Amino acid sequence: MTKTELQKQRVKAVLDFLTEQFDAEIEDNGDGGRLDITIGPFNGQMHRRDLQVDFYDSIPLSGHGFTPAEKLFQQEAVAFEKQVNDEIEKVLGELSI
Repeated sequence: MTKTELQKQRVKAVLDFLTEQFDAEIEDNGDGGRLDITIGPFNGQMHRRDLQVDFYDSIPLSGHGFTPAEKLFQQEAVAFEKQVNDEIEKVLGELSI
C-alpha cells in the first residue's frame, strides 16, 4: 500500500470518527489541505496532513473589550479543541495501518 493510500485511510477513519462521535459537519472547501468542520457551535478546519482540528474561536483573546461570555466561549473552544484532538490521537493510535 502506498503512502497516499495509507493517508487516505487515516483521513477517512478520523472523518468517520468525528461524524459518529461528535456529529461533525465536514465540508471540503476545495482548499486541498484543509476541510471545514463544524461541531456544535464551534467552526474551524481540520488539516489533512496532520489530522489536527483547529477552531476559530480558540484563538487567544488580547486587549480589552471582550465580554465575560466571549471570554468563556473562547475558553470552552480551547478545551473542546484539545478534547477533539486527544480523541483523534487515540483513534490514530488504534489503527493498524
